[in-house]
Amino acid sequence: MKLDSRHAIWGLYLLSALLVIFSVSIILYQYVAALGSWSAVLAAMGEFRVLSALELSITSSIAATGLAILLGVPLAYLLATRDFAYKLLLETLVIDVPQTFPPIAEGIILLLMLGPSSPLGINLAYTFAALVLAKLFIAGPFIVSFVARRFRDIRRSGMSLTARSLGADPFQVFTTIYLPLSWHEIAAGSAMCWSRAMGELGGSLLFAGVIAGQTETIPTFVSVSATSFAIPALAATLLGTTASTLALLSFKRLMPKE
Repeated sequence: MKLDSRHAIWGLYLLSALLVIFSVSIILYQYVAALGSWSAVLAAMGEFRVLSALELSITSSIAATGLAILLGVPLAYLLATRDFAYKLLLETLVIDVPQTFPPIAEGIILLLMLGPSSPLGINLAYTFAALVLAKLFIAGPFIVSFVARRFRDIRRSGMSLTARSLGADPFQVFTTIYLPLSWHEIAAGSAMCWSRAMGELGGSLLFAGVIAGQTETIPTFVSVSATSFAIPALAATLLGTTASTLALLSFKRLMPKE
């Protein structure tokens, strides 16, 4: 029986190793592919369009993350501390649906809603703002999801109720208990939000367009140049992947060990 159990455990390890190999090989192969033409890839990294796309990817992702923190943390507080009708539906619409929404569909909807024919009279198409909004819709839910889980734990602990009984008003409870005890989750959600925003494609492609130096990001540059400019596309992919990986690794090193 022990031998069979030991074999079963090694079977589980083997299955997990297959997924690790599959995932890691896709990430690492871009570096392997670059080795064969490293000088050309390195030169392509210095091209204006590649550097401009990288800059726009980073700045628009930072802007989207900033907005996600500003709007998402209060929303997480509302979802975690208040019970109301259709709360489950609201959580599904603002957290789950955006993360599984077809990116191309997002771009079409944003273009119809906030494009040249907007019923609201607002035309943000093919602007930096369009980049930020497309990224915010897809990436913002990471912050709401991470922080809401932590806020719920704090609520269940009873600390907020104790603070209220001692005379603290709801805003004081939010700023002195919920926020200080949740900065790790806010940071985690922000890191995930920024990294996801860096890779956003469909919404940006349709709503912001691919205008070099204005709205062209790393993903959109790669999407339009991969077939005819393989080396620059590979260089841009390497820059985008490396930036996101380093950001996530840097954050994880700052997190306290469990």
